[in-house]
Amino acid sequence: MQTLTFLDHVRREWRHTPRRGPLLMALFGVACVLFTHLVLPLFPPRAIDFMRRGFRLEDMAGVLALNDLMAVYFPTFFVGLASSLGVVLMAREEHRLELLLAKPVNVGDFVAARALPVLAWTALVGVTISIACGLAVALHGGVGTSVSPYGALGCGLALTALAIVLIALLQLPFVRIRDPFTGLMVACGLWLATSIPTAVLLYRPDAFEGRDALLHAIAMPSLLWHEATLAWLGPLLLVLAAPTAVLLARAAGRLLERSDAM
Repeated sequence: MQTLTFLDHVRREWRHTPRRGPLLMALFGVACVLFTHLVLPLFPPRAIDFMRRGFRLEDMAGVLALNDLMAVYFPTFFVGLASSLGVVLMAREEHRLELLLAKPVNVGDFVAARALPVLAWTALVGVTISIACGLAVALHGGVGTSVSPYGALGCGLALTALAIVLIALLQLPFVRIRDPFTGLMVACGLWLATSIPTAVLLYRPDAFEGRDALLHAIAMPSLLWHEATLAWLGPLLLVLAAPTAVLLARAAGRLLERSDAM
């Protein structure tokens, strides 16, 4: 009997990975970017000024770009989350995990092979919406110059890289959790941990007084404060996210192999 390589398993899983959800979510994200650039400029000036001051942005271009970045991060994270539940959690819930693990394949390779197509589609969603962000900024250049098209693209790619790593990281607790609802709560908690600092900046900016390094590290608007750097750093982070995600998926597989929670 021919022994299948890791890449053979990845190709097999790729053929069976759902595509409709990611494609629809990518279209949804692009539509959100379009909606932002068509509707947000119609808001009352006081509302625009509130967002600009609250998030420490220079002009309307920054306000639009920040909303675009939300349209990158949220759909990318949640489409990845929904797909990644099927790597181990749903298979266990449906009592298929034991059958899948009966295949002659290393458990680490098994989890990584199931996770990689999910992560690839997650990346595709994020990259697609990020490109839409860059194009929208380029076409809407008359509203300000604080954010360049390449800066907006780089910021979107940085958030895509973050989403990919977080989805891969979630596989570690997912291989130990039996209930998909519990796994969903854990994932939502992780998402909130990355999103709440932005809301805190808007409504309680005093919480970051004297903590500039923390603010620049965890608040989403800080990407736009350094958009010139993110123009080249964003693509680099996305490239580095790929091997990081593979290592995390393999680590989840090794944890599953040692676990009795199957």
